[in-house]
Amino acid sequence: MDKQNSSLLKLLLEKIDHLDEAALVKKKVFNVANLQMYTGWSLSKIYKLTSARLIPFSKPTNGSLFFEREKIEEWLLQNPSYAEEELGEKIHTHLKKHFRGNP
Repeated sequence: MDKQNSSLLKLLLEKIDHLDEAALVKKKVFNVANLQMYTGWSLSKIYKLTSARLIPFSKPTNGSLFFEREKIEEWLLQNPSYAEEELGEKIHTHLKKHFRGNP
């Protein structure tokens, strides 16, 4: 294969990967392979999380695991860690809201 065909093949494979990613984000329900692609986690990590019941999942049959994308996103974003500036703004807003006439 010459250099031009090799470059074209590489470009086409990159385009296919982008299409796969776009299709994945539109899915409502993931299987284990979809979740692996979406998060970048290993299969081992996914199975450990489900076994420990730390991640939301469904198991309608005896072997297949399914994950609702929205629940996974909520779960991934729980317990946020804020940047110092953002935390200061949250504290200021909270104090202003809850301690209005008190010095």
